Amino acid sequence: MAKNPLPQIALADTGRTTTRLGFGCSGLMGGLSESESLRLLDTAYDAGIRHFDVAPSYGYGQAEGCLGKFLRGKREQVTVTTKYGILAPRHASALDWVRRGVRPAVHLAARGVPSIRQRAARMAASLKSSAKFSAAGAEAALMQSLRALGTDAVDVWLLHEATAEELADPALLDFLQEQVRLGRIGAFGVGSAAEKIPALWRERKPYCRMLQFDWPGWPQAEPEYPGAFRIHHRVWNGQGAQLAARLERDAVLRRQWSEAIQLDLGRRENLATLLLNCALVAHLGAIVLFSSRTPAHILANARSAGDPGWSLRAECFHQLSSVR
Repeated sequence: MAKNPLPQIALADTGRTTTRLGFGCSGLMGGLSESESLRLLDTAYDAGIRHFDVAPSYGYGQAEGCLGKFLRGKREQVTVTTKYGILAPRHASALDWVRRGVRPAVHLAARGVPSIRQRAARMAASLKSSAKFSAAGAEAALMQSLRALGTDAVDVWLLHEATAEELADPALLDFLQEQVRLGRIGAFGVGSAAEKIPALWRERKPYCRMLQFDWPGWPQAEPEYPGAFRIHHRVWNGQGAQLAARLERDAVLRRQWSEAIQLDLGRRENLATLLLNCALVAHLGAIVLFSSRTPAHILANARSAGDPGWSLRAECFHQLSSVR
């Protein structure tokens, strides 16, 4: 179990409480076996994490089913987000083709051939398609997700990569509100890239009770989306890789910052954990997601999120990085 209790948060107006640190399930299945994927979920749960984020397209269409197996006997203890918008691959033959390509790619990438993983990811992406964001399509997608997850309700249901232009059908909003009334959805919202959120907020605010998007960094003085419950992700991809490259180039800066916060920032895993805590500190009213295929990293992240010392490191790091 986690050494320190993970910070908790009320999940919008769903009536449920969960952990502010959530586990993203985008890394399940594709390239991993079901037993390996379940081990990651069990590791996150045993570390104290209680929020799990999935989508029909994750794991080349298999992640929801894997999470559903994990949820057996645990559903009342965890909260679940899934999505509607990016569809899973439809053809089993195409899915098998991707899997045959991805598993060797994972092993080759681990041996220093990252371009193989990138080609495999592009190959998988070519099989994805997007929904039309209609009420009928939403109903079919929701029922399919509930069956895959083995549950009669999800806590959060997000419109996946939707734009303001795509949410023009008023019947879709009526459907979502009805599903909340029926108890099949705790709350609904939009999960899109950060650059899509401003237009959605201006033009489709009724859909924006929940907003999930890339971590925008440290907040401005005034909240940009008042009243919306936020979930942030892509903490490492958004800023971490650039910061790691900067510190790799500048040995003096890396040494100064490492000494100031008493953490070796030359190690990427330390930097990733630090940025995760920066996101938790910067957005106290939000859930922060991370994904990992390494049990040791999952445990390290969970331990840090319940440790006041890491919060102090995050605050110190923010001050350091703000002046350079």
